[in-house]
Amino acid sequence: MIVYPSIDIFEGRCVRMTMGDFATVEDVAPSPLEAAKWLVAEGAEWLHLVDLDGARTGTPANLDHIRKIAAHTTVKLQASGGIRDVETGEAFVEAGVSRIVVGTAAVRDPDLLARLVDRHADALAVGVDARQGLVATQGWTETTTVTATDLVHTLAVAGVTTVVYTNIDVEGRLEGVDLAAVEAVARAFGGDLISSGGVASLDDLRGLAGLRHRGVRGAIVGRALYRRRFTLREAMAALRATRAAVGGAPV
Repeated sequence: MIVYPSIDIFEGRCVRMTMGDFATVEDVAPSPLEAAKWLVAEGAEWLHLVDLDGARTGTPANLDHIRKIAAHTTVKLQASGGIRDVETGEAFVEAGVSRIVVGTAAVRDPDLLARLVDRHADALAVGVDARQGLVATQGWTETTTVTATDLVHTLAVAGVTTVVYTNIDVEGRLEGVDLAAVEAVARAFGGDLISSGGVASLDDLRGLAGLRHRGVRGAIVGRALYRRRFTLREAMAALRATRAAVGGAPV
């Protein structure tokens, strides 16, 4: 199970926000590149990058920052934010991204999703962001009538192998992970799921690693790292220890 430290980029700044509310944006590092260097020094295997401007408007605005991170680090990058056509997906790949994460397009344009699946295969993930169980789009500014569990089932049928599931209700609040929701979505999907939202302590990570559904393959962690609730090294060690202890748990 992998820890994905998150670097959210808004207007060129490294920021965090609460529950998808852009009014709560706050700076948490001197720059996206400095945050990346710090996290890599802590032992990061992957970095999760989000172009918040692109997620909200549909037009990426921070690819230069992603390129800088790719040029100055050797870890794998997973990135999202405004990937709503094939060309934009290619631009992220050319910037040095190992896995692109598409969100809004997966809900609104199944044909585009099929082309992305065909082109990128395992280098593609779909971001499923949910508020009270319903999928949110447009950088979390709009809520649909589609449930997260229904959407991930559809994605599995479409050939998607990895989902990044974000529970907006707990995102950025440092109040804990909704483990039941994560497990329900993982079971509905059946592929690899990366959980995002709510991690406040090492116990939250242990809870994710201890879920009976073995499809939960990773956890995105943001504010807790920037607030120094724990270090990345401690997070990685906690996941390894828990997975080793429950290694025989059934799916």
